Amino acid sequence: MPFNANLLPEPTNEYVAWIDIMGIQSAMGRSLSISANFIFKLHIAALATPRNGVQLYPVMDGFYATSTSKDGILSFLRTVLSKVGQEFLDTAEPLHRFIVRGALAFGPIVHGSQVSNEVDQDLVGNDQYKSAIFLGMPVVQAYLGEHNAPPFGIFVHESARAFAPDGTQPFHHVWWKWVTPDVGNVWNNLLERLNSHYEWCAERPNRLLYEASRIEIHKKLANEYFAQE
Repeated sequence: MPFNANLLPEPTNEYVAWIDIMGIQSAMGRSLSISANFIFKLHIAALATPRNGVQLYPVMDGFYATSTSKDGILSFLRTVLSKVGQEFLDTAEPLHRFIVRGALAFGPIVHGSQVSNEVDQDLVGNDQYKSAIFLGMPVVQAYLGEHNAPPFGIFVHESARAFAPDGTQPFHHVWWKWVTPDVGNVWNNLLERLNSHYEWCAERPNRLLYEASRIEIHKKLANEYFAQE
């Protein structure tokens, strides 16, 4: 029986976040062990974070996270970013530090775990594989929006600034700042370390395979994001 998209379940409106490691291609081109250190530490941080109502979809150097709850997705992202931020602060050797960023969108998605075998008989017996798939416009919006995020920051796509689940309000800014008193110590120390890190990068862009112009852009983004308002 051919694949029948008419039998897909009704999509649900959810938040979709995409988080990944900045510069992973350069890191992997330089060292397998260093890039593995970055990638697995990010995924371990996600796995170690409570995921009440949050579904994870790992993708090599990053992950998608989905939730119908605004509070749920933000709590999850805040904890992950603070864990990875603390790792950045604790790492003395600049070459062994890694930086993440991400984006958040909102809209209709379909989870592979909800797709019935009637859609295509070749899905029978492949539940684990099927459950690793999800699709919808917010997937693309979050992925592309990440390019607009500052280091250790979250860009909010216009879909999440225009729409929200019933009983909640859309976001009002293009960047979501995850600082709260609980994670204030990490937040308050990141900018100084980021500035010194980018100064270190600027002295060796060729060795790091990191364009000098991009280093300066990322440093400016960090300073704007972490600035007091």
